[in-house]
Amino acid sequence: MDKKNYLNILDFGSSKIRFSVFDSYKNIKFSKNKEVLLSDNYENHFINLDKIIKEAEKQISFHVEDIILIFDSVDLLTIDISLKKNLYKNSKAIKVYELMLLELNQLINTYYNNQYLIHVLMNKCVLDNEEIFNDIPKEKLINNNLKVDFKIICLPKILVNKIKNKFIENNLKITNIFSTSLIKSYSYAKKINKNKISFLEIGWKRTSFLFYEMNKLRFIKTIPIGGFHITKDIANIFKISLDDAEKLKKSFSTSYTEFSYRTKSSKNIMLANEIIDKNISVDLLKKVILYRVQEIIDLSFKKSDLTSHYRDLFNTELFLIGEGSMIFDDNSFYLNDKFNFKSMNFYAETDIEICNCALTYNLKHFSPPKINIKKQGIFEKFFNYFGQ
Repeated sequence: MDKKNYLNILDFGSSKIRFSVFDSYKNIKFSKNKEVLLSDNYENHFINLDKIIKEAEKQISFHVEDIILIFDSVDLLTIDISLKKNLYKNSKAIKVYELMLLELNQLINTYYNNQYLIHVLMNKCVLDNEEIFNDIPKEKLINNNLKVDFKIICLPKILVNKIKNKFIENNLKITNIFSTSLIKSYSYAKKINKNKISFLEIGWKRTSFLFYEMNKLRFIKTIPIGGFHITKDIANIFKISLDDAEKLKKSFSTSYTEFSYRTKSSKNIMLANEIIDKNISVDLLKKVILYRVQEIIDLSFKKSDLTSHYRDLFNTELFLIGEGSMIFDDNSFYLNDKFNFKSMNFYAETDIEICNCALTYNLKHFSPPKINIKKQGIFEKFFNYFGQ
């Protein structure tokens, strides 16, 4: 089969990479993951990726060249922008919207030239100061004006270029870059289908909080704390290595343990032998984990950052995703919940499901709109279109 009939999805996580290959009918042809060690040059990432790709090429008999990359960084930047265009003739909404996208890209290139645009999300549009839509009514005619509220998501250009160059060095080409937390939560929000829903993705050194209303992203925030910091706390408190601390943390994944600020005996908790061997107090270990988890929750839901969405979060459902959230699976956490969440649920993800989120998003949205002033004659287009 020709290579163009395959789509290769790579989840480029800090502690784990996932690689899946789908055919043109969205059927899974190959999937594998490997744990990796994060370094400045991603050396361990590419050593393991090379092994996975060779295995995929052997199994499916094709050569991997193009990659759809899903990736996140604590330096993710979100920008809210509203644009309004006044018209001098009746025009289809989709035509005006496409020109607004060009202008939007130009604004980002001009005022945020150190940022690489990865997502353009439309939250709301208003036609002729009256009709409000959640999506562009493509064939509808506009008589006077169109106003659109955009949410823009960017990554530092220096980081994106660094990663792209590393892929080129390894004879791979990135065709699209998407935010991992966005494409996952976007897919899960549609699947769960609630009017209001929140997601907390706890990664290795990063946690992202995303809030959706009517399947539209209303708020996204990233903090530089994740599962690694829980591991680091355990290592520091008990004077053990990071590897041993990670094993202790993971031993709680299926331990059916209660994490609470109340004093509780741990006699009946069955955990890894390392706890007994190192004479570690289970109760103290639980407190170390609980306090760091509480900090992640508090910083993610900090009132001053949530601004106008603070009240919207009350009595909504919260889903915990990401590798760092696995500690919530089969365990009970009694946290200080100032939002009175209707429920806090652990969402069990699979490698194929995560990669499929990127596949579906790519097929629906393709790539973010690109701008080339010389070829497209953007200012002439605006003058001719809006100046008549």
